[in-house]
Amino acid sequence: MSEGYRYDRVLLKLSGEALAGDVGYGIDPKVVDDLADQIAEIVRAGVQMAVVVGGGNIFRGLAGSAEGMDRAQADYIGMLATVMNALALQDAFERHGIFSRVQSAINMQEVSEPYIRRRAIRHMEKGRVVILAAGTGNPYFTTDTTAALRACELDVDVLMKATKVDGVYDSDPKKNPDAKRYDRVSYMEVLSKGLNVMDSTATSLCMDNDVPMIVFDLTVKRRVKGTGMIDDIMMQAEERMEKALGSLGDAFASVRTGRANAMVLDRIRVDYYGVPTPVNQMAGVKTPDAHMLVIEPWDKGVLGAIEHAILQSDLGVTPSNDGSVIRLPFPALTEERRRELVKQCKGGSPRSRAQRPPRCQQRHRARRQGRQPSRGRRAPRPGGGAEAHRQVHRRSRRGVQEEGSRGHGDLIRRSRIKSPKPAAMRPSASRLL
Repeated sequence: MSEGYRYDRVLLKLSGEALAGDVGYGIDPKVVDDLADQIAEIVRAGVQMAVVVGGGNIFRGLAGSAEGMDRAQADYIGMLATVMNALALQDAFERHGIFSRVQSAINMQEVSEPYIRRRAIRHMEKGRVVILAAGTGNPYFTTDTTAALRACELDVDVLMKATKVDGVYDSDPKKNPDAKRYDRVSYMEVLSKGLNVMDSTATSLCMDNDVPMIVFDLTVKRRVKGTGMIDDIMMQAEERMEKALGSLGDAFASVRTGRANAMVLDRIRVDYYGVPTPVNQMAGVKTPDAHMLVIEPWDKGVLGAIEHAILQSDLGVTPSNDGSVIRLPFPALTEERRRELVKQCKGGSPRSRAQRPPRCQQRHRARRQGRQPSRGRRAPRPGGGAEAHRQVHRRSRRGVQEEGSRGHGDLIRRSRIKSPKPAAMRPSASRLL
Protein backbone atom coordinates (compact mmCIF):
# COMPACT_ATOMS: atom_id res chain seq x y z
CA MET A 1 0.00 0.00 0.00
CA SER A 2 1.16 3.55 -0.73
CA GLU A 3 2.05 5.82 2.18
CA GLY A 4 0.28 9.16 2.16
CA TYR A 5 -1.09 8.92 -1.37
CA ARG A 6 -4.67 8.74 -2.52
CA TYR A 7 -4.12 6.23 -5.34
CA ASP A 8 -2.33 2.89 -5.06
CA ARG A 9 -2.04 2.06 -8.77
CA VAL A 10 -1.57 4.76 -11.40
CA LEU A 11 -1.08 4.83 -15.15
CA LEU A 12 0.88 7.84 -16.39
CA LYS A 13 0.46 8.96 -20.01
CA LEU A 14 3.50 10.85 -21.32
CA SER A 15 3.61 12.53 -24.69
CA GLY A 16 6.74 12.22 -26.78
CA GLU A 17 7.04 16.02 -27.01
CA ALA A 18 7.46 16.17 -23.24
CA LEU A 19 10.76 14.27 -23.51
CA ALA A 20 12.11 16.71 -26.09
CA GLY A 21 12.15 19.63 -23.67
CA ASP A 22 13.03 23.02 -25.12
CA VAL A 23 14.92 21.42 -28.00
CA GLY A 24 11.68 20.37 -29.67
CA TYR A 25 13.07 17.19 -31.21
CA GLY A 26 14.69 14.02 -29.93
CA ILE A 27 15.28 13.18 -26.27
CA ASP A 28 16.54 15.74 -23.77
CA PRO A 29 18.55 13.86 -21.10
CA LYS A 30 17.88 16.56 -18.47
CA VAL A 31 14.11 16.29 -18.91
CA VAL A 32 14.19 12.49 -18.75
CA ASP A 33 16.41 12.55 -15.66
CA ASP A 34 14.17 15.04 -13.86
CA LEU A 35 11.09 13.00 -14.74
CA ALA A 36 12.69 9.80 -13.48
CA ASP A 37 13.65 11.55 -10.23
CA GLN A 38 10.05 12.53 -9.52
CA ILE A 39 8.62 9.13 -10.45
CA ALA A 40 11.25 7.34 -8.35
CA GLU A 41 10.14 9.29 -5.29
CA ILE A 42 6.54 8.15 -5.81
CA VAL A 43 7.44 4.52 -6.44
CA ARG A 44 9.55 4.36 -3.27
CA ALA A 45 6.46 5.43 -1.33
CA GLY A 46 4.64 2.31 -2.52
CA VAL A 47 2.63 3.57 -5.50
CA GLN A 48 2.37 1.03 -8.34
CA MET A 49 3.20 2.78 -11.61
CA ALA A 50 2.72 2.04 -15.30
CA VAL A 51 3.83 4.48 -18.01
CA VAL A 52 2.54 4.81 -21.58
CA VAL A 53 4.86 6.98 -23.67
CA GLY A 54 4.27 8.51 -27.08
CA GLY A 55 6.72 9.07 -29.92
CA GLY A 56 5.87 12.51 -31.28
CA ASN A 57 9.33 13.86 -30.47
CA ILE A 58 10.82 11.46 -33.06
CA PHE A 59 8.09 10.63 -35.55
CA ARG A 60 4.34 11.12 -35.71
CA GLY A 61 2.26 8.85 -37.90
CA LEU A 62 -0.35 11.47 -38.77
CA ALA A 63 2.34 13.88 -39.94
CA GLY A 64 3.88 11.19 -42.12
CA SER A 65 0.58 10.27 -43.70
CA ALA A 66 -0.14 13.94 -44.38
CA GLU A 67 3.06 14.05 -46.45
CA GLY A 68 1.89 11.17 -48.64
CA MET A 69 3.05 8.11 -46.69
CA ASP A 70 0.79 5.14 -46.22
CA ARG A 71 -1.06 5.65 -42.93
CA ALA A 72 -0.43 2.14 -41.61
CA GLN A 73 3.26 2.29 -42.49
CA ALA A 74 3.61 5.70 -40.86
CA ASP A 75 1.90 4.44 -37.68
CA TYR A 76 4.31 1.51 -37.44
CA ILE A 77 7.24 3.93 -37.65
CA GLY A 78 5.63 5.93 -34.84
CA MET A 79 5.37 2.75 -32.74
CA LEU A 80 9.11 2.20 -33.12
CA ALA A 81 9.65 5.77 -31.92
CA THR A 82 7.75 4.99 -28.71
CA VAL A 83 10.06 2.02 -28.09
CA MET A 84 13.08 4.33 -28.33
CA ASN A 85 11.53 6.67 -25.76
CA ALA A 86 10.68 3.73 -23.50
CA LEU A 87 14.29 2.52 -23.50
CA ALA A 88 15.48 6.04 -22.60
CA LEU A 89 13.04 6.11 -19.67
CA GLN A 90 14.15 2.66 -18.50
CA ASP A 91 17.77 3.77 -18.44
CA ALA A 92 16.87 6.87 -16.39
CA PHE A 93 14.81 4.82 -13.92
CA GLU A 94 17.61 2.34 -13.32
CA ARG A 95 20.11 5.17 -12.75
CA HIS A 96 17.81 6.37 -9.96
CA GLY A 97 17.64 2.91 -8.40
CA ILE A 98 14.14 2.00 -9.63
CA PHE A 99 13.60 -1.38 -11.30
CA SER A 100 11.58 -1.20 -14.49
CA ARG A 101 10.42 -3.37 -17.37
CA VAL A 102 9.68 -2.37 -20.95
CA GLN A 103 6.75 -4.23 -22.46
CA SER A 104 6.14 -3.77 -26.16
CA ALA A 105 2.98 -4.52 -28.12
CA ILE A 106 5.29 -5.47 -31.03
CA ASN A 107 7.55 -8.44 -30.34
CA MET A 108 11.16 -7.28 -29.76
CA GLN A 109 12.78 -9.96 -27.61
CA GLU A 110 16.23 -8.37 -27.52
CA VAL A 111 15.15 -5.07 -25.97
CA SER A 112 11.78 -5.65 -24.34
CA GLU A 113 9.23 -8.12 -23.05
CA PRO A 114 6.02 -8.83 -24.91
CA TYR A 115 2.99 -7.17 -23.35
CA ILE A 116 1.20 -9.69 -21.14
CA ARG A 117 -1.46 -8.31 -18.83
CA ARG A 118 -0.88 -10.60 -15.83
CA ARG A 119 2.89 -10.21 -16.06
CA ALA A 120 2.54 -6.43 -16.10
CA ILE A 121 0.36 -6.52 -12.99
CA ARG A 122 2.86 -8.81 -11.26
CA HIS A 123 5.72 -6.42 -12.07
CA MET A 124 3.82 -3.53 -10.50
CA GLU A 125 3.00 -5.57 -7.41
CA LYS A 126 6.75 -6.16 -6.97
CA GLY A 127 7.45 -2.44 -7.12
CA ARG A 128 8.68 -2.26 -10.70
CA VAL A 129 7.69 0.46 -13.13
CA VAL A 130 6.14 -1.00 -16.28
CA ILE A 131 6.84 1.06 -19.42
CA LEU A 132 4.33 0.23 -22.15
CA ALA A 133 5.67 0.86 -25.65
CA ALA A 134 4.58 0.41 -29.29
CA GLY A 135 1.03 1.56 -28.63
CA THR A 136 -1.58 -1.14 -29.11
CA GLY A 137 0.49 -2.79 -31.84
CA ASN A 138 -2.10 -1.79 -34.44
CA PRO A 139 -2.15 1.18 -36.80
CA TYR A 140 -4.86 3.87 -36.66
CA PHE A 141 -4.79 3.85 -32.83
CA THR A 142 -3.13 6.69 -30.93
CA THR A 143 -1.11 6.40 -27.72
CA ASP A 144 -4.02 8.12 -25.94
CA THR A 145 -6.20 5.17 -26.89
CA THR A 146 -3.39 2.88 -25.71
CA ALA A 147 -3.34 4.62 -22.33
CA ALA A 148 -7.11 4.27 -21.93
CA LEU A 149 -7.01 0.60 -22.97
CA ARG A 150 -4.12 -0.30 -20.65
CA ALA A 151 -5.76 1.61 -17.77
CA CYS A 152 -8.83 -0.60 -18.14
CA GLU A 153 -6.80 -3.79 -18.49
CA LEU A 154 -4.48 -3.14 -15.54
CA ASP A 155 -7.32 -2.00 -13.27
CA VAL A 156 -5.62 1.24 -12.24
CA ASP A 157 -7.16 3.71 -9.81
CA VAL A 158 -6.59 6.73 -12.02
CA LEU A 159 -5.23 7.68 -15.44
CA MET A 160 -2.93 10.71 -15.24
CA LYS A 161 -2.26 12.58 -18.46
CA ALA A 162 0.79 14.84 -18.48
CA THR A 163 0.46 17.85 -20.79
CA LYS A 164 1.89 21.34 -21.13
CA VAL A 165 -1.14 23.05 -19.52
CA ASP A 166 -2.48 22.82 -15.97
CA GLY A 167 -5.87 21.30 -16.71
CA VAL A 168 -8.68 21.15 -19.25
CA TYR A 169 -9.57 24.30 -21.23
CA ASP A 170 -12.19 25.03 -23.86
CA SER A 171 -9.39 26.27 -26.15
CA ASP A 172 -5.61 26.52 -26.16
CA PRO A 173 -4.71 28.86 -23.24
CA LYS A 174 -1.38 29.71 -24.86
CA LYS A 175 -3.17 31.09 -27.92
CA ASN A 176 -6.33 32.38 -26.23
CA PRO A 177 -5.75 34.18 -22.90
CA ASP A 178 -9.51 34.13 -22.23
CA ALA A 179 -9.74 30.34 -22.41
CA LYS A 180 -12.05 28.88 -19.78
CA ARG A 181 -10.55 26.33 -17.38
CA TYR A 182 -12.62 23.41 -16.07
CA ASP A 183 -11.95 22.18 -12.54
CA ARG A 184 -14.11 19.11 -13.13
CA VAL A 185 -15.65 17.95 -16.38
CA SER A 186 -17.46 14.78 -17.43
CA TYR A 187 -16.46 12.63 -20.36
CA MET A 188 -19.81 13.38 -22.01
CA GLU A 189 -19.03 17.11 -21.87
CA VAL A 190 -15.60 16.45 -23.37
CA LEU A 191 -17.22 14.65 -26.30
CA SER A 192 -20.10 17.08 -26.78
CA LYS A 193 -17.99 20.25 -26.52
CA GLY A 194 -15.08 18.83 -28.50
CA LEU A 195 -12.50 19.53 -25.78
CA ASN A 196 -9.01 18.49 -26.85
CA VAL A 197 -8.17 16.25 -23.90
CA MET A 198 -7.90 12.91 -25.69
CA ASP A 199 -9.21 11.54 -28.93
CA SER A 200 -12.84 10.41 -28.95
CA THR A 201 -11.94 6.70 -28.89
CA ALA A 202 -9.89 7.05 -25.71
CA THR A 203 -12.51 9.29 -24.09
CA SER A 204 -15.33 6.84 -24.84
CA LEU A 205 -13.27 3.93 -23.51
CA CYS A 206 -12.62 5.72 -20.20
CA MET A 207 -16.26 6.75 -19.94
CA ASP A 208 -17.63 3.26 -20.56
CA ASN A 209 -15.31 1.68 -17.97
CA ASP A 210 -15.50 4.44 -15.30
CA VAL A 211 -11.78 5.24 -15.37
CA PRO A 212 -11.12 8.67 -13.79
CA MET A 213 -8.53 10.92 -15.39
CA ILE A 214 -6.40 13.79 -14.07
CA VAL A 215 -4.79 16.29 -16.45
CA PHE A 216 -1.77 18.19 -15.09
CA ASP A 217 1.14 20.31 -16.27
CA LEU A 218 4.34 18.30 -16.64
CA THR A 219 6.52 21.39 -17.08
CA VAL A 220 5.89 22.48 -13.46
CA LYS A 221 8.21 20.56 -11.18
CA ARG A 222 6.44 19.31 -8.06
CA ARG A 223 7.62 17.78 -4.84
CA VAL A 224 5.72 14.78 -3.56
CA LYS A 225 7.18 14.64 -0.08
CA GLY A 226 6.38 16.82 2.89
CA THR A 227 10.00 18.00 3.03
CA GLY A 228 9.51 19.78 -0.28
CA MET A 229 6.78 22.07 1.04
CA ILE A 230 9.07 25.11 0.99
CA ASP A 231 10.06 24.35 -2.59
CA ASP A 232 6.37 24.11 -3.55
CA ILE A 233 5.60 27.45 -1.90
CA MET A 234 8.54 29.11 -3.63
CA MET A 235 7.57 27.61 -6.96
CA GLN A 236 3.95 28.70 -6.62
CA ALA A 237 5.08 32.20 -5.64
CA GLU A 238 7.32 32.38 -8.70
CA GLU A 239 4.48 31.24 -10.94
CA ARG A 240 2.12 33.84 -9.48
CA MET A 241 4.74 36.58 -9.90
CA GLU A 242 5.39 35.57 -13.50
CA LYS A 243 1.66 35.60 -14.25
CA ALA A 244 1.30 38.99 -12.55
CA LEU A 245 4.19 40.44 -14.55
CA GLY A 246 2.77 38.97 -17.74
CA SER A 247 -0.69 40.42 -17.13
CA LEU A 248 0.84 43.78 -16.18
CA GLY A 249 2.87 43.80 -19.39
CA ASP A 250 -0.23 42.94 -21.43
CA ALA A 251 -2.17 45.71 -19.68
CA PHE A 252 0.53 48.29 -20.43
CA ALA A 253 0.84 47.08 -24.02
CA SER A 254 -2.91 47.54 -24.53
CA VAL A 255 -2.75 51.24 -23.53
CA ARG A 256 -3.25 53.53 -26.52
CA THR A 257 -0.24 55.73 -27.09
CA GLY A 258 0.81 57.85 -30.02
CA ARG A 259 2.01 54.82 -31.98
CA ALA A 260 -0.08 52.14 -33.62
CA ASN A 261 -0.01 48.87 -31.70
CA ALA A 262 -2.15 45.85 -32.55
CA MET A 263 -2.32 44.81 -28.89
CA VAL A 264 -4.70 47.68 -28.09
CA LEU A 265 -7.40 45.60 -29.79
CA ASP A 266 -6.94 42.62 -27.44
CA ARG A 267 -9.51 43.90 -24.95
CA ILE A 268 -12.17 44.60 -27.58
CA ARG A 269 -14.82 41.91 -28.03
CA VAL A 270 -17.11 41.85 -31.07
CA ASP A 271 -20.59 40.35 -30.95
CA TYR A 272 -20.18 37.68 -33.62
CA TYR A 273 -23.50 35.82 -33.90
CA GLY A 274 -24.06 36.15 -30.16
CA VAL A 275 -20.52 35.14 -29.14
CA PRO A 276 -18.03 37.78 -27.83
CA THR A 277 -15.03 37.25 -30.11
CA PRO A 278 -11.61 39.00 -30.12
CA VAL A 279 -10.85 41.10 -33.17
CA ASN A 280 -7.69 39.15 -34.03
CA GLN A 281 -9.78 35.98 -34.40
CA MET A 282 -12.05 37.62 -36.97
CA ALA A 283 -9.70 39.76 -39.02
CA GLY A 284 -6.13 40.42 -39.95
CA VAL A 285 -4.53 43.46 -38.32
CA LYS A 286 -1.80 45.34 -40.20
CA THR A 287 0.37 48.34 -39.35
CA PRO A 288 1.22 50.16 -42.60
CA ASP A 289 2.87 53.04 -40.69
CA ALA A 290 3.56 54.16 -37.15
CA HIS A 291 0.23 55.98 -36.75
CA MET A 292 -2.23 53.70 -38.55
CA LEU A 293 -3.85 50.30 -37.93
CA VAL A 294 -5.73 48.53 -40.70
CA ILE A 295 -8.30 45.86 -39.80
CA GLU A 296 -9.25 43.59 -42.68
CA PRO A 297 -11.99 41.11 -41.59
CA TRP A 298 -12.22 37.77 -43.31
CA ASP A 299 -16.00 38.09 -43.35
CA LYS A 300 -16.99 41.49 -44.75
CA GLY A 301 -20.35 41.21 -43.04
CA VAL A 302 -18.82 41.91 -39.63
CA LEU A 303 -17.35 45.30 -40.55
CA GLY A 304 -20.22 47.11 -38.86
CA ALA A 305 -19.97 44.98 -35.72
CA ILE A 306 -16.23 45.63 -35.43
CA GLU A 307 -16.71 49.36 -35.96
CA HIS A 308 -19.47 49.44 -33.32
CA ALA A 309 -17.31 47.55 -30.79
CA ILE A 310 -14.41 50.00 -31.30
CA LEU A 311 -16.70 52.99 -30.83
CA GLN A 312 -18.17 51.50 -27.64
CA SER A 313 -14.70 50.83 -26.17
CA ASP A 314 -12.48 53.32 -24.36
CA LEU A 315 -9.88 53.24 -27.13
CA GLY A 316 -10.37 56.93 -27.92
CA VAL A 317 -9.98 56.71 -31.71
CA THR A 318 -12.53 57.10 -34.48
CA PRO A 319 -12.58 54.21 -36.97
CA SER A 320 -12.87 54.83 -40.69
CA ASN A 321 -14.91 52.18 -42.56
CA ASP A 322 -14.63 52.17 -46.36
CA GLY A 323 -16.60 48.95 -46.89
CA SER A 324 -13.63 46.61 -47.14
CA VAL A 325 -11.26 47.56 -44.28
CA ILE A 326 -11.35 49.64 -41.11
CA ARG A 327 -8.61 52.19 -40.53
CA LEU A 328 -7.69 53.40 -37.07
CA PRO A 329 -5.59 56.61 -37.03
CA PHE A 330 -3.47 57.24 -33.94
CA PRO A 331 -2.64 60.95 -33.62
CA ALA A 332 0.39 62.23 -31.75
CA LEU A 333 -0.03 62.58 -28.00
CA THR A 334 -0.91 65.92 -26.45
CA GLU A 335 0.12 66.97 -22.94
CA GLU A 336 -3.41 66.36 -21.65
CA ARG A 337 -3.47 62.90 -23.19
CA ARG A 338 -0.11 62.09 -21.58
CA ARG A 339 -1.50 62.96 -18.14
CA GLU A 340 -4.50 60.71 -18.79
CA LEU A 341 -2.20 57.84 -19.76
CA VAL A 342 -0.21 58.27 -16.55
CA LYS A 343 -3.42 58.12 -14.51
CA GLN A 344 -4.59 55.11 -16.48
CA CYS A 345 -1.32 53.23 -15.92
CA LYS A 346 -1.31 54.08 -12.21
CA GLY A 347 -4.90 52.97 -11.87
CA GLY A 348 -4.15 49.61 -13.51
CA SER A 349 -0.95 48.87 -11.60
CA PRO A 350 -0.92 46.47 -8.65
CA ARG A 351 0.41 49.26 -6.38
CA SER A 352 -2.80 51.25 -6.78
CA ARG A 353 -4.85 48.27 -5.63
CA ALA A 354 -2.76 47.77 -2.51
CA GLN A 355 -2.09 51.27 -1.12
CA ARG A 356 -0.66 51.72 2.35
CA PRO A 357 -3.00 52.99 5.08
CA PRO A 358 -2.82 56.79 5.37
CA ARG A 359 -0.93 56.83 8.71
CA CYS A 360 1.59 54.23 7.55
CA GLN A 361 2.09 56.25 4.39
CA GLN A 362 2.79 59.40 6.43
CA ARG A 363 5.30 57.57 8.62
CA HIS A 364 7.03 56.12 5.59
CA ARG A 365 7.28 59.59 4.02
CA ALA A 366 8.66 61.03 7.28
CA ARG A 367 11.35 58.35 7.55
CA ARG A 368 12.29 58.85 3.91
CA GLN A 369 12.77 62.60 4.54
CA GLY A 370 14.85 61.97 7.68
CA ARG A 371 12.20 63.18 10.16
CA GLN A 372 10.90 61.43 13.27
CA PRO A 373 7.44 60.02 12.51
CA SER A 374 4.57 61.21 14.68
CA ARG A 375 3.01 58.85 17.21
CA GLY A 376 -0.60 59.89 16.94
CA ARG A 377 -0.34 63.41 18.48
CA ARG A 378 -3.13 65.69 17.41
CA ALA A 379 -2.09 67.97 14.58
CA PRO A 380 -2.26 71.77 15.14
CA ARG A 381 -5.21 73.63 13.73
CA PRO A 382 -4.72 75.27 10.36
CA GLY A 383 -3.34 78.78 10.74
CA GLY A 384 -2.60 78.42 14.46
CA GLY A 385 1.02 77.47 14.18
CA ALA A 386 3.11 75.46 16.60
CA GLU A 387 2.67 77.99 19.47
CA ALA A 388 -1.12 77.73 19.34
CA HIS A 389 -0.82 73.93 19.45
CA ARG A 390 1.38 74.14 22.57
CA GLN A 391 -1.11 76.45 24.33
CA VAL A 392 -3.94 74.03 23.66
CA HIS A 393 -1.82 71.20 25.04
CA ARG A 394 -0.97 73.20 28.23
CA ARG A 395 -4.63 74.08 28.85
CA SER A 396 -5.63 70.42 28.51
CA ARG A 397 -2.92 69.38 31.01
CA ARG A 398 -4.00 72.12 33.48
CA GLY A 399 -7.58 70.90 33.34
CA VAL A 400 -6.50 67.38 34.17
CA GLN A 401 -4.47 68.57 37.17
CA GLU A 402 -7.39 70.66 38.54
CA GLU A 403 -9.70 67.68 38.24
CA GLY A 404 -7.22 65.51 40.13
CA SER A 405 -6.83 68.11 42.96
CA ARG A 406 -10.47 67.99 44.02
CA GLY A 407 -11.31 66.34 47.32
CA HIS A 408 -13.38 63.27 48.02
CA GLY A 409 -16.26 65.40 49.26
CA ASP A 410 -16.73 67.01 45.88
CA LEU A 411 -16.84 63.62 44.21
CA ILE A 412 -19.39 62.32 46.75
CA ARG A 413 -21.60 65.40 46.34
CA ARG A 414 -21.47 65.09 42.55
CA SER A 415 -22.42 61.44 42.75
CA ARG A 416 -25.46 62.25 44.94
CA ILE A 417 -26.69 64.83 42.50
CA LYS A 418 -27.03 62.21 39.78
CA SER A 419 -30.62 61.28 39.05
CA PRO A 420 -31.63 57.70 39.83
CA LYS A 421 -32.26 55.25 37.04
CA PRO A 422 -35.85 54.89 35.80
CA ALA A 423 -37.78 51.94 37.09
CA ALA A 424 -37.71 50.30 33.69
CA MET A 425 -33.91 50.28 33.72
CA ARG A 426 -33.49 48.89 37.25
CA PRO A 427 -32.58 45.20 37.31
CA SER A 428 -35.34 43.08 38.80
CA ALA A 429 -35.03 39.65 40.35
CA SER A 430 -36.76 37.94 37.44
CA ARG A 431 -34.41 39.50 34.95
CA LEU A 432 -31.37 38.48 36.93
CA LEU A 433 -32.67 34.97 37.29
